[in-house]
Amino acid sequence: MKQIVDLANRADDADLIVHTEHDEDLLHISFEQLSTLVFEWSPTLFPNRLRSAAYSRAIQESSLPNPVATSENLVPAPARISSSDGPEPFYAFLLGESATRPDACSPSVLYDQIEEVATVSKLLRLSVGLVPAAFCPPGLVEPFTIYEDRIGPFAVSVPHHSGVAFLTDQAAVKRYAKTANWLRGGITDDLWS
Repeated sequence: MKQIVDLANRADDADLIVHTEHDEDLLHISFEQLSTLVFEWSPTLFPNRLRSAAYSRAIQESSLPNPVATSENLVPAPARISSSDGPEPFYAFLLGESATRPDACSPSVLYDQIEEVATVSKLLRLSVGLVPAAFCPPGLVEPFTIYEDRIGPFAVSVPHHSGVAFLTDQAAVKRYAKTANWLRGGITDDLWS
């Protein structure tokens, strides 16, 4: 409880950097509970919330730099997304084309991952789009998550070294919202080709 109070006291900071996984999770959950829409851009890997257990294990065992390795990632994606008690926000995930390449896992694990995402996207309040590398090459726009309520975007989280930076400065949030709109313009109609 003390951690939540401490984070709440710092919530008005324009840029809050969190270095512990527990605090990071608390802030993600809190922002999601305040949101009607959660938008996540993931240019090179499937986002944590959409990862199957097999895909998570393959990433942990790969030589990729800094894979997120938590036991939560071994829980099936539908259970992680629908685990809150309150009203669910709508989740919009945009994947870079690189996320659909078998760099981090075998083709069979990747195929199963894609099948699970396709199934989950039909059952839950979420959409998944694919942005071709020709539109946004890997490295051009780093991963980020935008939290929106009925008024508009109010916060952004971005990976920052070994933690996450939570941005609430409206100028920064608006820049990320503009980037998200630009990325949405590149969505391909042929999702998994």
